[in-house]
Amino acid sequence: MKIRNLDTFYWVATLKSFRAASEHLHLTQPAITARIQVLEQDLGTDVFVRETKKAELTPSGRRLMPYAEQLMKLDQSVVDAFSNSANVEQSIRLGSSETIIASWLPDFMSHFSKSRPSLNFDLTVDATNNLRDALVAREIDLAFLMGPVAEASIENIELCSYEMAFAATPNIEKQHKVWSLKDIAEKTILTFSSNTRPYRHLRGLIEPHAIGEAKITSSASLGAISRLAQSSYGICALPKAIIQTDLQSGDLVELKTDFDLPPISFTASFVSGAATSSLAEDIARSAVGFIQPILIKNIYQTR
Repeated sequence: MKIRNLDTFYWVATLKSFRAASEHLHLTQPAITARIQVLEQDLGTDVFVRETKKAELTPSGRRLMPYAEQLMKLDQSVVDAFSNSANVEQSIRLGSSETIIASWLPDFMSHFSKSRPSLNFDLTVDATNNLRDALVAREIDLAFLMGPVAEASIENIELCSYEMAFAATPNIEKQHKVWSLKDIAEKTILTFSSNTRPYRHLRGLIEPHAIGEAKITSSASLGAISRLAQSSYGICALPKAIIQTDLQSGDLVELKTDFDLPPISFTASFVSGAATSSLAEDIARSAVGFIQPILIKNIYQTR
């Protein structure tokens, strides 16, 4: 029995798809199918149910899975043990919210790659809810998202928090010395997409003070929100770290309010016990160590 066939079995079973496994392993789908057929011939039994859209395991496949997981963990342990000298190409499927991308993640990836030059990041940028679903489905290995993820299979490491702020162009900001919820509810609010925790909290604050329905424009693109605010379309509610450059330039001005928005907190979350979990945890803890000295008052200070 060839180890590569067991490795292929692991990824098909984990990703629940021959197509997804072929993309992950950079092989054609016929090559994946051929490896599984050879494995089944060696074992004398089918490991996947035929004629189903998803790659579902047979009873024999479920028996085989723990052995495949042990092999993958051992393989990863060997690479980890020789991480300073090994030339083995590795990849980690990293999902990140745009807040992290727009703040410190590019600098961290550059920093981390110096110690692990053979590691490749397969980066996905998406909303927290989508990242959570992808993580639980094992479509990504590690996620930097608004957490924690409340799933028994997921381990969460506290990553960072960001202070939230309302900001607008100077001509809007000067309309009130101190802005109340009623004042803000009269304007169009620009913020995170509607399936996020900050959006839901903000709507809950604004709606009781709005005349009619609260005017909230949401977007998954924080850059788009900032640009809309700079055009005087409305007031943005975003992390200070994201609009710090705009605040420093005077394009946007932070509003003084008689209430506070809660900070948004992020975790590094990964599947516990997966073949990539030790690598994911190493990256997560390295990220924490990287950002702690440079997140000053929740603002990212470049090195």
